[in-house]
Amino acid sequence: MTVERPRKPHPGQLTRRQFAAALAAFMMPNAASAELAHSKIAVLDWGWAESLLAIGVAPQAVAETPLYGDRVVVPALPEETIDLGLRSWPNMELLRSLHPDLILSQANYGVSEARLQDIAPTMALPLYTAEQQPLRRSHEALVAIGHRIGRLAAADAYLEGAHARLAAIKAEMISYDGRPLMIVKFTDDRIIDIYGTGSLFDDVLAKIGITNAWNEPTNNWGFATAGLDAIARHPEARLLIIEPGPPDAFLKSALWQSLPAVQRGDVSTIPPTWVFGAFPSAMRFAEVLRKALGFA
Repeated sequence: MTVERPRKPHPGQLTRRQFAAALAAFMMPNAASAELAHSKIAVLDWGWAESLLAIGVAPQAVAETPLYGDRVVVPALPEETIDLGLRSWPNMELLRSLHPDLILSQANYGVSEARLQDIAPTMALPLYTAEQQPLRRSHEALVAIGHRIGRLAAADAYLEGAHARLAAIKAEMISYDGRPLMIVKFTDDRIIDIYGTGSLFDDVLAKIGITNAWNEPTNNWGFATAGLDAIARHPEARLLIIEPGPPDAFLKSALWQSLPAVQRGDVSTIPPTWVFGAFPSAMRFAEVLRKALGFA
């Protein structure tokens, strides 16, 4: 089973001051980029691709478009979106030939901002960093992108609606039984990624008032890789599996059946949801989680 994680992640170590300076630079008006909503925008990170789509802007080109539909799911890319190759190392010749007006990438991941700037103006925005606040970064980045391309009002409207929806889901969760959630994705039959502090999903749980069962260390991308014994160490937790899950044969095994959550019937699955996404992925997770917990 393929491990769903960025290739060779090297998250940045930006301080608050550095981020504030970078954000200010992105939002400084200039004649060349004051209105880009109808221009050619190339995107190397799916989080920024879904963010563009959320404010009504279709990117010209996106990295790994064939996989986007399987992993991110919604918002969907237009069929005519050009595939740029790998997110970590796109086809630079193709990218240059497209003559984009703007390139969006994730800071400190994949091709350096300096190399991309040689092709077109570039916004290399931080998302998964040592500060481990991806939902906040997603909010700030969407505002910066909206300002840069002349869609600030659309970005503000989207974020206002999204935060209101999260508040409404939190109000629903008053009747939740309070059991903490352990969010996992299987990498093979015995190894799992567990999403805790620094993950987009952990930020969403905090927003809607549900406790994340995983309080052990995570990396800058917000997950820890472990065996099934990690689940057993948290017998009180309800288990939430991000599809695809393990093979059916494994689910019938004695090892699986011995887990406390399985014995109680406290196991739910949710459809593919992008684990390294931005605000639209956070909203998708909130909605599919709500449904999985019986609030739909």
